[in-house]
Amino acid sequence: MERFRETFTRYPRKSTTRASLELQTPQQTVWKILRKRLRMIPYKLQLVLALSCDDKRVRYSFCMSMQQWNEEDDNFFNRLIFGDESTFHLSGKVNKNNVRIWGTEIPRELVQYVRDSPKVKVFCAVSRTKMYGPFFSP
Repeated sequence: MERFRETFTRYPRKSTTRASLELQTPQQTVWKILRKRLRMIPYKLQLVLALSCDDKRVRYSFCMSMQQWNEEDDNFFNRLIFGDESTFHLSGKVNKNNVRIWGTEIPRELVQYVRDSPKVKVFCAVSRTKMYGPFFSP
C-alpha cells in the first residue's frame, strides 16, 4: 500500500496504466487500491487559457465594432454566420477528458497552456440559409 500511496502522492497525474507497468500490478488492481484502500478520487484537470495583457483591449474593440455595424445597418444581425471550431494539438497538449489527478481532496491546481502551440483546426459554420465546412487548417 505504501508504494502506491508514495507513487501517487509524488506524481498525482500518473495514469493507472503507467502505474500498473511500473508497480508490476494489474491496472484493475491499481484502480481498486486507489479507490477502496487509499480512498483517492480521480479529479479532472481544469484548463485555463493564459491571457495576454492585450486581450482585454482587443475584446473591447471587437464589441465596439459590432455595436457600430449594427447601428449603421439594421439588417446586420440577419446576415451573421455562426461558427465553431475544434483544435487538435500536435504537441501532445493535455486532453482534460483523458487525464485525472489522483488525490484524497479536490486539487486546487490549474494548468496554463501556451496559445500558439502547433495545431490543426477544424472549422464549421452555419448561417440562416446554409452550412459551411468543415474546413481544415494548420
